[in-house]
Amino acid sequence: MTKSTAILGLGAMGEAITRAAAAKGHHLRAWNRTPRTIDGIDVEMSATVEDSTRNADIVVVCVRNHEISRTVIDRIPATNTSGVLINFSTGTPTDTVDSAALAAARGVRYVTGAMMVPTSMVGTEHCSALYAGAEEDLTAAQPILDALGGSSDIVGNDHSMPPALDLAMLDIYFSGMYAYLHAAALAAAHGVEPAAFLPYARGIVDTLGGSLPASTTSLRHRRYDQGDARLDMCLSFLTHIVESSHQAGIDPGLAEHVRAASARALDHWPAATDWDVVAEKFLGESRSRPRMADTGQ
Repeated sequence: MTKSTAILGLGAMGEAITRAAAAKGHHLRAWNRTPRTIDGIDVEMSATVEDSTRNADIVVVCVRNHEISRTVIDRIPATNTSGVLINFSTGTPTDTVDSAALAAARGVRYVTGAMMVPTSMVGTEHCSALYAGAEEDLTAAQPILDALGGSSDIVGNDHSMPPALDLAMLDIYFSGMYAYLHAAALAAAHGVEPAAFLPYARGIVDTLGGSLPASTTSLRHRRYDQGDARLDMCLSFLTHIVESSHQAGIDPGLAEHVRAASARALDHWPAATDWDVVAEKFLGESRSRPRMADTGQ
């Protein structure tokens, strides 16, 4: 059955979602803060949020952040709320919980979404997104999940979970990319061209991936005695990285931060402790415990 879908926000991601929904036969109305059109698809442009969402089966909000999205949600009349709203706007876990609370107060059925891929993958088999919400609301939202293609990972009804996972993965990505760029510069300072360094970088990334299961076990049990990498040995490596960076005239950046964290850990833990013990600082600062089911072995 053809679904009436309203898209609120036509930035790069909003347009990608609109095109994916159009390809699956959704009847589309759209609104954008700055009036615009989308070429090549059949979409009815509305001048207001109210007009765009009237009698919509599904409402998709995709604006710059959750502060803006809440102003959009607040403009949806109570008479327009029979459908389900999916909010793909980016924000922190606290932001998404606040937006879900506003939707609930207005009687709007609500799903939090987090898109895990660039716009070019939306609507393809490579799309990947995270969702949270009540089971019946997720069921109502299924036509859009299907239209976006790829994999849809339902993480429960806690609206903080999609951004928590999204931002945690981006934490790895950007820290890793920063480390790679720094490492490439350090190698280049000694005559190694980036293309020549790339195979070695890929190799160490594979090694990192192989280390994650053991680190996960350490985090689960908060025990750091597997004997894989001594704290004092790792501190020595990090010190050499920092010193080599200074000698090459390169800001040590992230390596200095990690070296300092390792030195602080050595002030409180035996030298033979696994280097993963640096996690204790994060665990001690955490305000809450994990809420998703722990499926590790």
